[in-house]
Amino acid sequence: MTGVTATVGSASLAARLSQTLAEIRKADSVAYLTLFLVAVFGFTSWYFALAGQLALLAVLLVPSLAKRPALWGLLAIVGSITLVLERDLADNHKYLLCYWLWVMCLAHIPDGREQRDEIIRFNARFFLIFIFLGAAVQKFVSSSYMSGAMFELELLLDGRFQAFAQLTGMDAGLGVESVRRLLLLSNPYVQVVDSKIMLLPDDRVHLVANLITLYDFYVQVAIGVLLLFRRAATDIAANVLLLFFIFTTYIPAPVLGFGFTLSVLGYALVKERSQWLSALYLLSTVAVLFYQIPWRDWVLGT
Repeated sequence: MTGVTATVGSASLAARLSQTLAEIRKADSVAYLTLFLVAVFGFTSWYFALAGQLALLAVLLVPSLAKRPALWGLLAIVGSITLVLERDLADNHKYLLCYWLWVMCLAHIPDGREQRDEIIRFNARFFLIFIFLGAAVQKFVSSSYMSGAMFELELLLDGRFQAFAQLTGMDAGLGVESVRRLLLLSNPYVQVVDSKIMLLPDDRVHLVANLITLYDFYVQVAIGVLLLFRRAATDIAANVLLLFFIFTTYIPAPVLGFGFTLSVLGYALVKERSQWLSALYLLSTVAVLFYQIPWRDWVLGT
């Protein structure tokens, strides 16, 4: 009897979860996720932050505003102005956020839901292809990237990768010494020949850097190429790879705004077509938020 009760309870829970997910997918969930992206991972300038917070508050009070092109147009205009003013400091995902706000504005001009969703899906696919294949081409023509040198420098010099480097078994002293040598370049009392420094070579750092390079490059190529075919089987494979990319890449890479943006684009692409992929993309947004936990400080503190 207990086993039967547990089975019935599990089935009931699964049915409720399925119904909840179906309701989320039918709602304007892409719009809500985009507003969350704006409010949490948007530009840090006070005027954009204020615009995003006011837009989020307005939609919480009047949900129908999420369907108004005027709301998205205002956010897109403020975002565009901010992008121009901060073009030298803006991360890549800020450019993508600005483009996506214009997409949301244009998509909500037609009255029909089907046409709106089609515009959103088309642009989500286009941006994912553009992001991954564009990045792959840029990386392929870069000798410093394909050789693994870029990630070697990141592991040795970038404090954001220090915890990940330590987890891979890299000697923490290598990073400390590399940063010390780098600081010599900015020391006016020290003369450095040809303005160059020699970082300490290490086989483990070189191996880890090359593995990251190969993983990053080939997964991105695969995602972009698979999405080009616009077939059910290739789309499923591309979305599985994209989810794998999001869940793994943004643990060591502290570019969480980009990870959340990819989750929103992936969800926009599959929302009405696959319940289990939709659920995984929603889960990936939660995962990206949990990646903000200061695990790096905990690792470095051990």
